Amino acid sequence: MKIAVTGDTHGRIEEVRNSIMLHKVEGLFFTGDFYADGVRLAKELKVDYYGVSGNCDVFRKGKEEQIIELDDIRFYLIHGHQYSVKHGGLQSLYYRCQELKAQAVIYGHTHVANCEQIDDIWFINPGSPTNPRNKIKTWVLLDLYKDRIVPAIQNL
Repeated sequence: MKIAVTGDTHGRIEEVRNSIMLHKVEGLFFTGDFYADGVRLAKELKVDYYGVSGNCDVFRKGKEEQIIELDDIRFYLIHGHQYSVKHGGLQSLYYRCQELKAQAVIYGHTHVANCEQIDDIWFINPGSPTNPRNKIKTWVLLDLYKDRIVPAIQNL
Protein backbone atom coordinates (compact mmCIF):
# COMPACT_ATOMS: atom_id res chain seq x y z
CA MET A 1 0.00 0.00 0.00
CA LYS A 2 1.24 3.50 -0.86
CA ILE A 3 0.29 6.55 1.21
CA ALA A 4 1.12 10.18 0.42
CA VAL A 5 2.06 12.41 3.36
CA THR A 6 1.89 16.18 3.14
CA GLY A 7 0.87 19.23 5.14
CA ASP A 8 1.77 22.85 5.77
CA THR A 9 0.40 23.66 2.31
CA HIS A 10 -0.97 27.07 3.36
CA GLY A 11 -3.49 27.35 0.54
CA ARG A 12 -1.52 25.96 -2.40
CA ILE A 13 -1.82 22.32 -3.45
CA GLU A 14 -1.36 22.27 -7.23
CA GLU A 15 2.35 21.41 -7.32
CA VAL A 16 2.16 18.69 -4.66
CA ARG A 17 -1.02 17.26 -6.21
CA ASN A 18 0.69 16.93 -9.59
CA SER A 19 3.67 15.20 -7.99
CA ILE A 20 1.54 12.80 -5.95
CA MET A 21 -0.48 11.90 -9.05
CA LEU A 22 2.66 10.32 -10.55
CA HIS A 23 2.41 7.60 -7.87
CA LYS A 24 -0.51 5.25 -7.34
CA VAL A 25 -1.37 6.15 -3.76
CA GLU A 26 -4.34 4.78 -1.88
CA GLY A 27 -4.43 7.29 0.94
CA LEU A 28 -3.33 10.69 2.19
CA PHE A 29 -2.00 11.65 5.62
CA PHE A 30 -2.32 15.43 6.05
CA THR A 31 -0.39 16.99 8.95
CA GLY A 32 -2.38 20.22 9.20
CA ASP A 33 -2.06 23.91 8.44
CA PHE A 34 -4.80 24.52 5.95
CA TYR A 35 -6.90 21.46 6.79
CA ALA A 36 -9.23 22.25 3.87
CA ASP A 37 -6.27 21.78 1.49
CA GLY A 38 -5.93 18.18 2.68
CA VAL A 39 -9.64 17.48 2.22
CA ARG A 40 -9.55 18.97 -1.29
CA LEU A 41 -6.34 17.15 -2.20
CA ALA A 42 -7.73 13.75 -1.14
CA LYS A 43 -10.93 14.42 -3.07
CA GLU A 44 -9.01 15.36 -6.23
CA LEU A 45 -6.74 12.31 -5.87
CA LYS A 46 -9.75 10.09 -5.04
CA VAL A 47 -8.03 8.52 -2.03
CA ASP A 48 -8.81 7.90 1.63
CA TYR A 49 -8.13 10.92 3.83
CA TYR A 50 -6.59 11.04 7.29
CA GLY A 51 -5.92 14.57 8.51
CA VAL A 52 -5.46 16.78 11.53
CA SER A 53 -5.62 20.50 12.19
CA GLY A 54 -2.53 22.60 12.71
CA ASN A 55 -1.83 25.81 14.57
CA CYS A 56 -2.83 27.89 11.50
CA ASP A 57 -6.22 26.22 11.02
CA VAL A 58 -8.51 28.94 12.28
CA PHE A 59 -11.46 28.66 9.90
CA ARG A 60 -11.75 24.92 9.30
CA LYS A 61 -10.86 22.52 12.05
CA GLY A 62 -10.43 18.78 12.10
CA LYS A 63 -9.22 16.51 14.86
CA GLU A 64 -6.07 17.57 16.72
CA GLU A 65 -4.68 14.03 16.68
CA GLN A 66 -5.56 10.64 15.25
CA ILE A 67 -4.57 7.03 15.68
CA ILE A 68 -4.74 5.15 12.37
CA GLU A 69 -4.12 1.45 11.81
CA LEU A 70 -3.16 0.37 8.30
CA ASP A 71 -1.53 -2.92 7.28
CA ASP A 72 -0.99 -3.87 10.94
CA ILE A 73 0.89 -0.63 11.55
CA ARG A 74 -0.26 1.86 14.19
CA PHE A 75 0.26 5.50 13.17
CA TYR A 76 -0.02 8.58 15.36
CA LEU A 77 -0.97 11.63 13.28
CA ILE A 78 -0.49 15.11 14.79
CA HIS A 79 0.60 18.56 13.60
CA GLY A 80 3.40 18.77 16.17
CA HIS A 81 3.13 22.25 17.66
CA GLN A 82 1.52 20.62 20.72
CA TYR A 83 4.88 18.93 21.41
CA SER A 84 7.15 21.88 20.47
CA VAL A 85 8.77 19.90 17.64
CA LYS A 86 10.13 23.06 16.04
CA HIS A 87 12.30 24.08 18.99
CA GLY A 88 12.02 21.35 21.62
CA GLY A 89 13.07 18.27 19.66
CA LEU A 90 11.26 14.94 19.44
CA GLN A 91 11.56 13.59 22.99
CA SER A 92 8.02 14.49 24.16
CA LEU A 93 6.59 13.11 20.93
CA TYR A 94 8.63 9.93 21.39
CA TYR A 95 7.15 9.36 24.86
CA ARG A 96 3.63 10.02 23.55
CA CYS A 97 4.16 7.38 20.83
CA GLN A 98 5.31 4.90 23.45
CA GLU A 99 2.14 5.56 25.47
CA LEU A 100 -0.01 5.01 22.37
CA LYS A 101 1.99 1.97 21.21
CA ALA A 102 2.46 3.65 17.83
CA GLN A 103 5.05 2.33 15.40
CA ALA A 104 5.16 5.66 13.55
CA VAL A 105 4.34 9.29 14.12
CA ILE A 106 3.37 11.51 11.21
CA TYR A 107 3.85 15.18 12.10
CA GLY A 108 4.45 18.57 10.50
CA HIS A 109 4.88 22.14 11.76
CA THR A 110 8.65 22.43 11.17
CA HIS A 111 8.39 22.82 7.36
CA VAL A 112 11.50 20.59 7.09
CA ALA A 113 11.23 16.99 5.86
CA ASN A 114 12.49 14.24 8.14
CA CYS A 115 12.29 10.46 8.08
CA GLU A 116 14.18 8.77 10.88
CA GLN A 117 13.74 5.77 13.11
CA ILE A 118 14.45 6.23 16.80
CA ASP A 119 14.52 2.86 18.54
CA ASP A 120 11.44 1.17 17.06
CA ILE A 121 9.43 4.31 16.20
CA TRP A 122 9.45 6.05 12.82
CA PHE A 123 9.33 9.87 12.90
CA ILE A 124 8.00 11.09 9.56
CA ASN A 125 7.63 14.76 8.67
CA PRO A 126 6.76 15.66 5.06
CA GLY A 127 8.18 19.17 5.30
CA SER A 128 6.26 21.69 3.20
CA PRO A 129 5.52 21.69 -0.53
CA THR A 130 4.95 25.46 -0.47
CA ASN A 131 6.87 27.18 2.37
CA PRO A 132 9.93 25.07 3.22
CA ARG A 133 12.32 26.45 5.85
CA ASN A 134 15.32 24.99 4.00
CA LYS A 135 14.15 25.99 0.45
CA ILE A 136 13.49 22.34 -0.54
CA LYS A 137 9.80 21.71 -1.30
CA THR A 138 8.88 18.19 -0.19
CA TRP A 139 6.28 15.57 0.64
CA VAL A 140 6.72 11.91 1.70
CA LEU A 141 5.72 8.68 -0.01
CA LEU A 142 5.12 5.77 2.37
CA ASP A 143 5.26 2.18 1.17
CA LEU A 144 3.58 -0.11 3.69
CA TYR A 145 4.33 -3.83 3.75
CA LYS A 146 2.22 -5.69 6.33
CA ASP A 147 4.29 -4.61 9.35
CA ARG A 148 7.07 -2.59 7.72
CA ILE A 149 7.27 1.09 6.70
CA VAL A 150 9.50 2.38 3.92
CA PRO A 151 9.36 6.21 3.79
CA ALA A 152 10.86 8.25 0.96
CA ILE A 153 11.11 12.04 0.86
CA GLN A 154 9.96 13.39 -2.50
CA ASN A 155 11.41 16.69 -3.72
CA LEU A 156 9.30 18.97 -5.89
